[in-house]
Amino acid sequence: MQEKRYPRVLVISHNAFSSTLNNGKTFSSIFSSWPKEKIAQLYFQNEIPNFSVCHNFFKITDVSILRSKKENIGERVKGNNIKIHSHEQSRTILFIKQNKWSAFNFLRDVLWSSNKWNNQKLQDWLDEYAPEVIFFVGGESTFSYKIANQIASKFSIPIYLYYTDDYLTPAYSLDLFQWINWIRLKRVLKKTLRNVNKVFVIGDDMGKEYANKLRKPCITIMNAIDIERFLSARVPTSAEENNHSNIKMAYFGGMHLNRWKSLKAIGSACAYISEAEGINISLSIYSNQLPDKKIFTSLNNGTSLKYMGSVTENEIIDEMQKYDVLVHVESFDRKMKQKTRLSISTKIPEYLASGKTILAMGPSDISSIKYLKKLDLPYVITSQKKENITDILLKMSSELDNSRFKKLGIEIVREKHSIEQNKRKIQKYLSEVL
Repeated sequence: MQEKRYPRVLVISHNAFSSTLNNGKTFSSIFSSWPKEKIAQLYFQNEIPNFSVCHNFFKITDVSILRSKKENIGERVKGNNIKIHSHEQSRTILFIKQNKWSAFNFLRDVLWSSNKWNNQKLQDWLDEYAPEVIFFVGGESTFSYKIANQIASKFSIPIYLYYTDDYLTPAYSLDLFQWINWIRLKRVLKKTLRNVNKVFVIGDDMGKEYANKLRKPCITIMNAIDIERFLSARVPTSAEENNHSNIKMAYFGGMHLNRWKSLKAIGSACAYISEAEGINISLSIYSNQLPDKKIFTSLNNGTSLKYMGSVTENEIIDEMQKYDVLVHVESFDRKMKQKTRLSISTKIPEYLASGKTILAMGPSDISSIKYLKKLDLPYVITSQKKENITDILLKMSSELDNSRFKKLGIEIVREKHSIEQNKRKIQKYLSEVL
């Protein structure tokens, strides 16, 4: 058998490799088998990286660009010298990031355009590593594209782009800064594409659209999981033991992009069913994002809706097993649909592998919902009308013992969300540079 070849890859992204945060989890699964001496990461958030994937990190943050002298900006991150300042972000900064204020993004790009990041500390780190290929996670901030371009030019190496969300389609808005940001992104992307070999995308819908937009080959790399961890944790649930009289549902994920509105609508329908039909259906919400007081109150009525706080990566699989139904939601707001229309949630393969019934709610024309409907999952709500939500919940409550749908989820994960399959794809294409 021919020995696999691995180039020295430099991952450039906003988020660090992680075992808990969604984007970082995705990178970690892709590169988990890569030789550690042949992978390094340059990242731009104040995060603790996952050292099980990589040992060679360099971090530059907004705060360091703003406050530090050029020669002091950036630092190598090692297991014995981790420095995380103000890891708990203020409510103001969190609000700005969650609401995607375009003026903030514009000012951030202006801040980084000072070129203060390009100092001797970074150049020494890059020269020591001498990357052979760049795996660049594209986003909406132009400064990271400029950094990737400069490093690619310095070492005369190609870039492989990776998109997990749609940042390239302009939103329908009168926001002046939003259009300025999009024009700036379009310009810098045009320069970046000169160095790009191929583009990795999160789903087939994005692949088709981006292949036309970028005129580059697009390869689908769907979110993947270790299915054996889920299979070993599976246990019976309350509805299977109690004739569906007490159905426990749970949502795991963010409440940003107005997803909380869909959760609230499901909770209202659960309350109605409990009163009208005598079927006790509750929805527990797990999220790392603490909502503001108004949203928290609407999602924590103590009966049909309960906010449970956050859960760690080590706890999440066991926590999922406590419930009969796992819930995935998307926002119906037009502006938010624009953000999520080509994305596939990282939670979908986890839900499928859990062996639990899945309830989904969102617009029929966005990729996550289209994907679940294409898989022929039966409980997908595509309307905000209370009667439609109620009808699906009642149908679901009478069919929870239908094991066909649970087995189907396992089969889908093995076919479409395999970590090993993703690793082989990445290794195959990045090794083209050797």
